[in-house]
Amino acid sequence: MTKRKDKKAPIKISAAEAEQVEKTVEQPQPDVADEVTVEQASVDAVADEIVVEDAAVEEQAQQQVEEKVDEKQDSDTKEVKAKQKPATNAKNDKDKKKPAKKEKKERKGLKRRTKETVSELKKVIWPKFPEVVKKTGVVIAVVVIFAVVLLALDLLLGFASSALMGKPYVPFS
Repeated sequence: MTKRKDKKAPIKISAAEAEQVEKTVEQPQPDVADEVTVEQASVDAVADEIVVEDAAVEEQAQQQVEEKVDEKQDSDTKEVKAKQKPATNAKNDKDKKKPAKKEKKERKGLKRRTKETVSELKKVIWPKFPEVVKKTGVVIAVVVIFAVVLLALDLLLGFASSALMGKPYVPFS
């Protein structure tokens, strides 16, 4: 083999060396091919497991949706049947008595809700007075800052609009 004098000059090699280079380039090494095949097989196995898991999850979700739809249809059917039944005189008498029962239930419900509210309020951690004062001061400071910013913006825009109209600016008029 000859040395290259110029980077653009071609390399001269013998025919035997050229054949060896061609064989090496054409034939992949068996070790690498086997590793690639093994890795591809493991990737395929994992992908198959994922597909199976996805299919199972989708099937469970579909079953849950179908169950909910069936429940909804059953409840809708019951409501429609209840509305379609004709009212008799005996039922009308019962309906007149029901509001009195409902009032009692509402009173019990109101009593129960009041007790629940009181029990929840007992669980609340109320802030101490110094903390309340501190937070109130922060709120007042923020309100004052925003009031000053809005006042300045109002004055600026009022001055700009009067200048564009050619009229003298009279603030707070």
